[in-house]
Amino acid sequence: MRSSLLSLFLGVAPAVLAVQPAPVQRFHAERVLGTTFDMVTVGLSLGDALRAQGAALGEIARLDRVLSGWREDSELAVLNRSNGAFAASHDLFEVIAACEAWRESTGGRFNARLGKVEAVWDAGERAGLAPAAAALAPVLTGAHEPARLDAAARTIDRGGAVFAIDALAKGYIVDAALRAAKAAAPQAAGFLVNIGGDLACHGMGPGGEPWRVGIAAGGEGVNQASERYIRLSSGGVATSGLGERDRVIGDVAHGRTLDPASGAPATARLATVTAPTTAEADALATAFSVMPPQQAIAFADARPGVAARIVDAQGLVHPSARWRDESAPVRLQSVAETLPALPSGKPWPQDFRVAIGYTIFGGVEHPPMMVIYVTDARGALIRTVGSVGKAPVRFLDSNYVWHGAWKKKVPATTVEDKTHPTRPPGHYTMMWDGKDDYGRPVPQGRYTINIEASREQGGHGVQKIVLDLGALPTSGLAPPAEEAGPASARYGVTQGG
Repeated sequence: MRSSLLSLFLGVAPAVLAVQPAPVQRFHAERVLGTTFDMVTVGLSLGDALRAQGAALGEIARLDRVLSGWREDSELAVLNRSNGAFAASHDLFEVIAACEAWRESTGGRFNARLGKVEAVWDAGERAGLAPAAAALAPVLTGAHEPARLDAAARTIDRGGAVFAIDALAKGYIVDAALRAAKAAAPQAAGFLVNIGGDLACHGMGPGGEPWRVGIAAGGEGVNQASERYIRLSSGGVATSGLGERDRVIGDVAHGRTLDPASGAPATARLATVTAPTTAEADALATAFSVMPPQQAIAFADARPGVAARIVDAQGLVHPSARWRDESAPVRLQSVAETLPALPSGKPWPQDFRVAIGYTIFGGVEHPPMMVIYVTDARGALIRTVGSVGKAPVRFLDSNYVWHGAWKKKVPATTVEDKTHPTRPPGHYTMMWDGKDDYGRPVPQGRYTINIEASREQGGHGVQKIVLDLGALPTSGLAPPAEEAGPASARYGVTQGG
């Protein structure tokens, strides 16, 4: 009423005020828990979002000192060296107790007592020889004896087992980081926290809609666009299965998720789970990787608020009753009105792609900024396959060879983030699907795979692999260059969704 009277008094007609979209802030960091950290806030100023990010990272750092399986000085490491009753902190006791509870409820399919088994596999990887069943049997014994926990005294007696709790601890840390961010900025409309593919969200995403989370296709290619996505307003998502850091022994890839019954790698290609918490999603995704798919789906359907999608060893997809996903359409940004002509020629054989392997050095203060791109026989930029490090735009021109030809036409999807198996630093693969930056298939011919890397306060280098892409598979190698390890390119029918 007052609005209408004021409008009439001013001599203007009543109007509907335009609603301004809530501000969105995005943050990225490398080498957080040995992998990547991404956080998105909705409805916060940059200053408030930075405070929320600081609170989340502070909680992650605190829990890393407690739960890390990679630090010799973590509380978990001290527990694994202890004998008898060990007085545990609140967080370590909670995680170990949760691991033991999941071990019981999943019939042993989730088991956090496989530290000795993982050590045998790690030794086999270093020696280039997969362990035989006879070598695994002795270290499996302790994995099937329950730990002795005293909740009143908050003590843990591990018996003869070594705890390997990453399959639940990372989800626990993601949940804690989200709580810390919310406490630091309770006025936010929404949060999303993603650590290496395990993520938690709260509230609304950009545009006032539920968060859209891409689902990894599985297999090779960290740059593969998500073909499907899910919508979430709260809860956690985790994925377990074949990923970028599988053990490669000889020419055979072995998944890092182990079957507690045999000590052998899980056979499922991928298990993605949504649940009320990321810790629950993390534990279930691990268990579902080793369960028969129908048993996993029945288990998911019996748990409140849980949905699952299993991709079995044959690539068949098994969704649970509550699972809902949608196609993720791809759009092109800043496409020129007149597309450059492609040379004519024979098409690639069906299902042929190029798998591009590259190595990022770890243990440095400033990780490298890397761009992988393809040029044709004329030297023209055909496809920007992907970039590493999510470097700020002001640093991208450090990769000046690529930057000089960049046409700002990189594909973008509608998803805010992506769940996938964890990717620690090391050797990775990107896939080139044989299309140019406009989505058009390129013909057979000579192409150069370029891996260009530069480092803030460091050097610059370009690795080149020239391939004649025709009717038959082929491959090439590039030696290490400044800021990057050895690289490879493999043309043919490659694994991946």
